[in-house]
Amino acid sequence: MIGIAPQETEDRGGPGGPASTGILFAAFLGAGIGAALPGAMLPLLLARWSLTDAQAGGLFFLFFVGSASGALLSRGLLSRSIVRGCLTTALGAVLLALASRLAAFVAITAYGVGLGIVMTSISLLQSRRDPANRVVQMARLNLVWSIGACLGPSIALRGAAAFSPQAMLYALSAYFLLATAVASRWAPNANAAVVGPSPGRVAGIPPLLLLLVPLATGIESAAGGWLATYSKRSGETLGVTVGAATCFWAGMLFSRLLQSHRQTSVPKRWMLILGPSAMSVALILVLSTTTPSAILTGALLLGLGVGPMYPLLLALALRHGEGRNLIFVIAGAGASFLPLLTGLVSGWAGSLRTGLGVPLLGALTMTCLGWAQSSFERREA
Repeated sequence: MIGIAPQETEDRGGPGGPASTGILFAAFLGAGIGAALPGAMLPLLLARWSLTDAQAGGLFFLFFVGSASGALLSRGLLSRSIVRGCLTTALGAVLLALASRLAAFVAITAYGVGLGIVMTSISLLQSRRDPANRVVQMARLNLVWSIGACLGPSIALRGAAAFSPQAMLYALSAYFLLATAVASRWAPNANAAVVGPSPGRVAGIPPLLLLLVPLATGIESAAGGWLATYSKRSGETLGVTVGAATCFWAGMLFSRLLQSHRQTSVPKRWMLILGPSAMSVALILVLSTTTPSAILTGALLLGLGVGPMYPLLLALALRHGEGRNLIFVIAGAGASFLPLLTGLVSGWAGSLRTGLGVPLLGALTMTCLGWAQSSFERREA
């Protein structure tokens, strides 16, 4: 397990200073846009590099493996870690814009590493600021991420149509270079360092959470990564293709907006059941028909179900001691393997609809586990 020293202070405006908070949120907004770009641009990338579905699944796999590796690389002072992550993301975006078919697999790994460092370091820093309200704090942070992810498909596809996919990646690189420059001056400087592995700390995290977290991130990444391609292959227009991905991220945005306010947030015991159930129904709807209205409705419902799950499960896991980076690695593992399995099954069956049965099976499994975790939370209350 990755341990974190227990004492910390922050300078340059204090732990709640508007300058430092604004920088953290701006970087997390960019991370949301960056995380949505590979899925939104997948139809263009498949054509550009002549990739099969299995190869595209491998591309997603390396992207999320890089992101999971970034969690392990979030070490030392968190302010410096954020700067390193922003710089690595900027470099990865440029490499991805310049990459050939084979080099793309290396470039997207570097890109994922950078985003992983940024998201892990900022999440850890925010969780320290208000430990008593981690669910709300994680929801607010992920709300900002969802705004970026919601903007991502439109920026990617419409911008690529007007300019080129490379231009979008260069623009993202410039954004993170600016974030690097500003964060190096204003980012909060946590004196506590993320230190090396501490044996046995994972034992404090309930096993059900260790299963639910990778399922939540895996379904999110598989659906978010493949929805645009599925919609396009169903014969839909660019508007519906963009709309499917946008509805998914918009559903996540709205549900996290509700979750970020104590007055409107659904009790966590209920959400552990309602979220996975909504995801299952949504995926069944998307896969049972190819009409535009059904795809858009299913994508929206899927986003509504997916949205609250990762912030909720992350907050529940973060209650169990300060050995926390491992939960981000486990989350990254789920986000890596489910998109890969989706692509492999799609390539084997010759049908992306069949491939999307992978996240559907994950959602059904998560529904059962959610019932069990909800019972555990009720006993703990």
